[in-house]
Amino acid sequence: MTTTTNPGVAPARRHSRRRALIVVAAIAAVLPLAALAAPRGMRLGEESTGDAALVRAVRQAVWPSAGHHALAVALIDRGTVRTAGLGTTQASGGRPVDDSTPFEFGSVTKPMTGMILADLARKGELDPRTTVGEVFPDRTFRDPGIAATSLEELASHRSGIPTIPVSFVGAPYLGSLVGGNPYRGWSAQDIVDDAARSVATGRGEIAYSNLGFALLGQALASRAGIAYDDLLRERIIGPLGMRDTVLVSDPRGLPSGRAHGYLTSGHEALPWSSDGYAPTGAGGWSTSADLARFVAAVLDGTAPGSDATRPRWDIAEGDRIGYGWRTTDGVTWHDGHTGGFSSYVGFDRTSGRGVVVLGNTSASVDYIGLRLLGKDGPTGRDLLSRELPLLALTALCLFGATRTLQVAARRRACRPLPVPDRLKLVSMTWRAVVLLAVAWTFGAWNIVWPPLWPATAALVAAAIAVGALRVPRLPTARGPRPRLRWAATTASVMLWIAVAAAVVIVWSAR
Repeated sequence: MTTTTNPGVAPARRHSRRRALIVVAAIAAVLPLAALAAPRGMRLGEESTGDAALVRAVRQAVWPSAGHHALAVALIDRGTVRTAGLGTTQASGGRPVDDSTPFEFGSVTKPMTGMILADLARKGELDPRTTVGEVFPDRTFRDPGIAATSLEELASHRSGIPTIPVSFVGAPYLGSLVGGNPYRGWSAQDIVDDAARSVATGRGEIAYSNLGFALLGQALASRAGIAYDDLLRERIIGPLGMRDTVLVSDPRGLPSGRAHGYLTSGHEALPWSSDGYAPTGAGGWSTSADLARFVAAVLDGTAPGSDATRPRWDIAEGDRIGYGWRTTDGVTWHDGHTGGFSSYVGFDRTSGRGVVVLGNTSASVDYIGLRLLGKDGPTGRDLLSRELPLLALTALCLFGATRTLQVAARRRACRPLPVPDRLKLVSMTWRAVVLLAVAWTFGAWNIVWPPLWPATAALVAAAIAVGALRVPRLPTARGPRPRLRWAATTASVMLWIAVAAAVVIVWSAR
């Protein structure tokens, strides 16, 4: 009896083994490197300092996937202050956070600026109805309405001045998407210049304006004849004994022992610093202990300019605004957000309780402050809904990148996808690399499991290796219309080059 052997079986098996070895080798080579470069979603650290009961209350209030890394908290209850620190000052290493750790506090400077106005008004040194044109009589304003805007309109966001100047759009905005400092280099004079070029819309209606509040602070400083940081120190920081609260206009002067700021994706953010935008929240650093002094003094009415907290104008039902301070459902508050930090200060006069929450990521801490005050705040579902666009982008990028493996491995046509040709492998490979870069830059890694990124990168590397193995046996352009295939591939590659260029521009603008 004669046994017949198919002569093509052995080479096919050898080819399969070779392809498997190449796949394993590609994954083994890329996976460790990708793991080193992988994004890291931020999680609240296990370290803690201060009041143990407050630490437990904070952990119970925190949504685990919100993207926090470290929190410094102070709770004021009828004059008694308790503090707690959770996490460390840096994502890698760092010391445990406590009530002496400096955090960037962002727009909490706004209510302080409003209090300067209220203090000047109480002492008869300045009428809140003084107009911008009266403070800067030598300036010509493109919009006469801005010159006629009063300081108290600026303090209550009723000026109609846009929230950011036209000059902000472009590189400063793009860089801020990846934790850059959008206000770098703005001087006090730049603020007045930007306001002079702006056009107000909806004056009298309440619309949040960073430029408007920066103009208020610089107008107050101009009227006082000193720089804004000196004015804040003289009127608020000094009288309250806030020795650890500073305004930093030069990054080289950052406070020692500070917390480092991060995006929720894990990328480190640059500190914000700016002379011009200091009144609106750039460059302010403080500790939970210092801000607890501030909140306690405002709560009991002993802080200079405490009248700024008095609600004067309606935003919506149960929501009113004074000079910078908002009062919503009985809680008087303000929050702050910079590239890598979030803050919340608030108090409830009825209960006699106040709270300070400082975080070193871009994740909002407002809901933590509200829960510590015994109020209803956003739920985990609410917080998740805000992340849905980035979550969808992350999923689409990872899925699109893994399709490279599917295309490279396809050996038979399968509607509607044919067997790939060399042009298809080139375009799919480039697309996968760009999608990985987009996912790394903008991904919602506080929610999505971070190891998915290096795993996807390793699969893409394996697909590229398999595709390279098949290139000699594939036609350059499959189908009856090779010119159309060339045109389509060129268009696809150019599109993804544009996307890659946009990512590079965003990072370079940082």
